[in-house]
Amino acid sequence: KFPVCLEMTEADIAAVVDDFAAGAARAQKAGFDGVQLHAAHGYLLSQFLSPFYNRRQDLYGGDIENRARIVLEILDRVRAAVGKTFPVLIKLNSEDFVEGGFSRQDMTAVCRMLEQAGIDAVELSGGTRYSGRYTPVRPGNFDTPDRQVFYRDAAGDYKAHIRTPLILVGGIRSLATAEQLVASSQTDYIAMSRPLIREPELIRRWRSGDTAMAACRSDNLCFRPAMKGRGIYCVLEEREKKGEA
Repeated sequence: KFPVCLEMTEADIAAVVDDFAAGAARAQKAGFDGVQLHAAHGYLLSQFLSPFYNRRQDLYGGDIENRARIVLEILDRVRAAVGKTFPVLIKLNSEDFVEGGFSRQDMTAVCRMLEQAGIDAVELSGGTRYSGRYTPVRPGNFDTPDRQVFYRDAAGDYKAHIRTPLILVGGIRSLATAEQLVASSQTDYIAMSRPLIREPELIRRWRSGDTAMAACRSDNLCFRPAMKGRGIYCVLEEREKKGEA
């Protein structure tokens, strides 16, 4: 039921660190405005950070300092590759929502390390594929403020201890909610994913004065085409065009 990860060698780890640095340099050369390290959702860096996955007994396992080592090594190498002024962000779980996983306390500790290492901003998310109803892409109807903002409490913990700018994602579906979060200093920036899959022009719509909630139903059907190699797009929009929705 639960994963048993293949333990990487130190040579494997060094190669991954090199690849992150090279990838960041390519992004900079291609004209991107910045890069984000993905250390959330149970992917590789998230697995290193989480005791749910990481059972290593060397310099990359055990206490939170060791579990965060690869992330800090990558940040150091990326910064060396792109320079001091090129934005380097990170996406990090607020917690894993699994027993024995990455905790809120771990999050705060890692963010302190990242702050000292010069990260430019942290995007807080949460969950893994094993987190049940607390997966990163929670299905459901988020049409009222009380159902939105998955990681509000974690953002409070972050803001109490960390000065690095915070980006908050998860369940934010209305302009009013987004503005309230920023105005109340619960976060510095807002990120969205599924609403922009449904409406790529959502921000432009809001700026034009049409502040109706995002049309995304959060049904996760946008992921089905990807399973067939067709990319990610809103299936509902496709059905509407065919008159089926």
